[in-house]
Amino acid sequence: MRPASLQESYLRECLNEFPAICRLKYGVEFDFASIEKQVEHLRCRTPLIYADLKLFESPVDWFRRFWVFPPKDNIEPALTKEDFDFWNLPGRNEVETIRRLLYIFKSIELASIILRFIRPEHYSIYSSPTQHMLDIRHGRDLVETYSAFLVNMRDIKGHYGFARVADVDMALWVLHEKCFGRHQDPKIAEAYRADEFLLRLRVNNLVAPLVEFSEAKLARALVTVKPDMAVVIACHYFEILIRKLAGEYKLKEMDTGSPLETVIDELPNYGPVDSVRKALWQKLRLARNDLFHEGKIPGQHEKQILMDEINQLESDIKAGIS
Repeated sequence: MRPASLQESYLRECLNEFPAICRLKYGVEFDFASIEKQVEHLRCRTPLIYADLKLFESPVDWFRRFWVFPPKDNIEPALTKEDFDFWNLPGRNEVETIRRLLYIFKSIELASIILRFIRPEHYSIYSSPTQHMLDIRHGRDLVETYSAFLVNMRDIKGHYGFARVADVDMALWVLHEKCFGRHQDPKIAEAYRADEFLLRLRVNNLVAPLVEFSEAKLARALVTVKPDMAVVIACHYFEILIRKLAGEYKLKEMDTGSPLETVIDELPNYGPVDSVRKALWQKLRLARNDLFHEGKIPGQHEKQILMDEINQLESDIKAGIS
């Protein structure tokens, strides 16, 4: 059997180095396994009392380096009213359980810590390093955001064969230190950058908030950071909009089969269309052809005209022909 390459094993290597990186970074190992053992009884349907919170803080006082639980008087009344069914997580009660923990503790990080140690098979701490490694973006609320984060963590667990989501959490924490912390490892960082599976997750997290944008708005949003991609989107959308406009004029035979040059010529000169604008569209059509057939990127002025025109076309089509 051939040995696993670094690309295949770098996350497992990170998990194995969790104790060592803790010692290097904080001078002490974080014995998370002992915390899991101490809170194991909370898996059963039982009240979570304030005294139980001390179990999450030990040993070696790791917890207070990063977080603090709210004062007893602030949360004990709410805790006494709740019976958490941690045993049946994850399941239909997952979102509601996260929401109830968030309501009591006022922090998704604290809620995630409780879930991570009571059910390490399925949950992870929602921390800045792991968020950073996956390029997590906020959802409509913290519950939705943490739920989406868990989907990523569980996908990584399944793809790489980790035993638990908590193990993915520790591996990504070490990975962050090796990529961005004081104990960097160029080989591990390169493996992370080359990891196509994680790259797909990260890109999805980055792009997901943009799905509600039209192509015109997306092109404008990308024009400063990814100008070449913005122009490709704009040129593609330009043709789609011209053919949609032809449909508004009931030129059905022109929608898909005819060359774009012919579609533009056949548009009647009324409503939002006139001869000057059609001449402009023919120029933009040529710029589109130069891009797609010759790889020639439009100049800055031509690019701006293109962006302005697809926005105007989009507005015209929404307004309808009159």
